[in-house]
Amino acid sequence: MKSIIELNKTDAKEFLLKEKSYINFDLPTYFSFQNLLNLIDKQLTGKKLSDFRILSPRDFDDINYYLLNNKDGKYAWRPYQIINPAIYVSLVHCITEKDNWKLIQKRFTDFQKNNKIECHSLPMVSESEEKTDKESQIFTWWQMIEQKSITLSLDYHYILQTDITDCYGSIYTHSISWAIHTKLEAKKKENRKDHSLLGVAIDDHLQDMSYGQTNGIPQGSTLMDFIAEIVLGYVDELLANKINDLGISDYKILRYRDDYRIFTNNPFEAEQITKSLSEILTDIGLKLNVSKTEASDNVIKSSIKPDKRYWIINKRITENKQKWLIQLFLLSELFPNSGTLDTQMKEFLSVLEKSKREDANIESLISLVTEIACRNPRIVPTSIGILSLLVKKIPDRNEKKIILKRIYNKFQQIPNSSFLKVWLQRLTVKIDKTIIYDEPICKLISDSEVQLWNIEWLRDNFKSKIKNTPIIIQSKVKTLKAVVTKKEIDIITTSNAYDYE
Repeated sequence: MKSIIELNKTDAKEFLLKEKSYINFDLPTYFSFQNLLNLIDKQLTGKKLSDFRILSPRDFDDINYYLLNNKDGKYAWRPYQIINPAIYVSLVHCITEKDNWKLIQKRFTDFQKNNKIECHSLPMVSESEEKTDKESQIFTWWQMIEQKSITLSLDYHYILQTDITDCYGSIYTHSISWAIHTKLEAKKKENRKDHSLLGVAIDDHLQDMSYGQTNGIPQGSTLMDFIAEIVLGYVDELLANKINDLGISDYKILRYRDDYRIFTNNPFEAEQITKSLSEILTDIGLKLNVSKTEASDNVIKSSIKPDKRYWIINKRITENKQKWLIQLFLLSELFPNSGTLDTQMKEFLSVLEKSKREDANIESLISLVTEIACRNPRIVPTSIGILSLLVKKIPDRNEKKIILKRIYNKFQQIPNSSFLKVWLQRLTVKIDKTIIYDEPICKLISDSEVQLWNIEWLRDNFKSKIKNTPIIIQSKVKTLKAVVTKKEIDIITTSNAYDYE
């Protein structure tokens, strides 16, 4: 595997135009954006998106499609965005132009000059047919963050961990120009609106998709992960310079996206580094998360996340599925939405899919899984897979419909949960079509006229091509099984599990 900046411009463009890069969170398998991306890519090759505009997209507030994902089963939520595909493809083209791509590669070389600060969250590209890009990313986290943290206990006695509050939602889009061209150059009056500058062009695309706003970038795509890394790489560069000015040399920093692990042999120096990081972040509109900043003189213990430590100590092997789910429920109570819960629910799904044993108290198992899912939205796709296998065990079709209605009503109590509804529809669509979903993305199954994005600012010809390119594969919907298939389970169980045994 290799990181995105090791690719040439052609391969980088191909990678970013894959539907798994366009949307890097899980949707049911009957969704496919690849044909649409390919069509727009062909349309824009050799041209600019401005050639197809009749209005400014900044005049509209629904350019991207928001898919809300509740974070805690209560009132916290994360807004995934499915970026307007025309702007997305245009931005990919812009970034991967020959000179622009060379400039980006050069800047990342600058960001990484200090080998005492290591970033391991650049998008990774799998070079093996057996491993997906996402699996390569997961392996990088495990190997270069968790495992390397443990080995650093040989050299350092002290670790300080911190992260950035609402990183993506707080990124100041002008800071992208500062990162690429330096703040001094980017802020020159003649450069601020020079669209030939890559940083300005990226900033323009981001404002076009967000009503002209300059605060925040969308979450939910590899492209935006990469753009965030440009800003965070710039922070690494500034931090390296500031640490050097302080005269500190005995340290190591591992960064994965907005999470920092600072290793030193002197707790005062760790505090100085953290203070410097806070000052740099403040200057570009970001800030450290005080509640998640903690220090320890036990490097090995702190290198392993608390949820994983708990599970290693308390895990009990049991063939009783109800006891297993109760263990997972208790884990979720202590460590909600944790990586370990995600991993272990995937393990339960894999075991359940292969199990031939008859299970008593199916309703109890369904209730446990539903409750865990309601409190831990991160594991919704996995939970839907489990629930489909459990509902299958109910022999009477009317009883199945009754239990599905109860599950549906339970999930309806969760606010800001359109992402959940997409997966709940996957569970119910083949068993009870009387259950109606009001989310536009859910309506696409039966109504191809539904539009996720505002495209009224485009010329009619281009607009009609987008409208006539479906993102629901109806042949897959027709052949869909009531039970989540092994192929779907394989996709779910290799996604988003940043936790390894």
